[in-house]
Amino acid sequence: MMKNYGVVFDVDDTLYDMSIPFLGAYQSLYGTRYPFPTNDLFLLFRRYSDERFDDTQTGKMSMEALYAYRLRMTMQEYGVSVTDEEVLEFQRRYVEFQYRIRLTDTMKHILDTLREKNVKMGVITNGNSVHQREKIKSLNLAHWIPAEHVIVSGDHDFRKPDVRIFREMERRLDLPAERLLYVGDAFALDIPGACHAGWHTLWFNHRHRIKPDDTKITADIEVHSEEELSMRLLAYITTVS
Repeated sequence: MMKNYGVVFDVDDTLYDMSIPFLGAYQSLYGTRYPFPTNDLFLLFRRYSDERFDDTQTGKMSMEALYAYRLRMTMQEYGVSVTDEEVLEFQRRYVEFQYRIRLTDTMKHILDTLREKNVKMGVITNGNSVHQREKIKSLNLAHWIPAEHVIVSGDHDFRKPDVRIFREMERRLDLPAERLLYVGDAFALDIPGACHAGWHTLWFNHRHRIKPDDTKITADIEVHSEEELSMRLLAYITTVS
């Protein structure tokens, strides 16, 4: 059953909550000095990171410059200046916490159920190959998803939302576009690319973001929590013949 259908996941803020390593790093470095609202801080940090991430992929900005930019801009919103030493120390702690990430019980249940139903699974994620694969290792995704079904943009000349990265996954899973569903949290990167490739789409909008105004594209399914993701995703695949 379901051998001819596939579900492919994004990693960051989809398979795990990106705020957890951020808050671990922030609280360990700044928590007692600057007890600012941590959820608001994370959303700012993510916004500034997303704002310039594409520049790191095209060579306009180094990753080190991005690390400094996103932290400085975030703290600047609260009137705090950040030193070069603090940038380095925050990034070191942030990475350390990223490599401690784990799947929630709900996410494990989703992956277990998909495997039990013989749904083919994969991962498409943007970013540096070594860094992303360390996070994938921390999540123990090999328990459900074989290495050959994991695509990291850092290994290729293309990245989401480029249709080519979805075509590469079709080749690896040996499935046509209409038999594939992509699950991701970042609308601009995840949904248009998958839609243009002819895939079905599920927007895991647990940050309650607003869809960009400059697109008429909509996701086939939109959910706002892991529990809703589990319910809607597993209900969806049972309807696919």
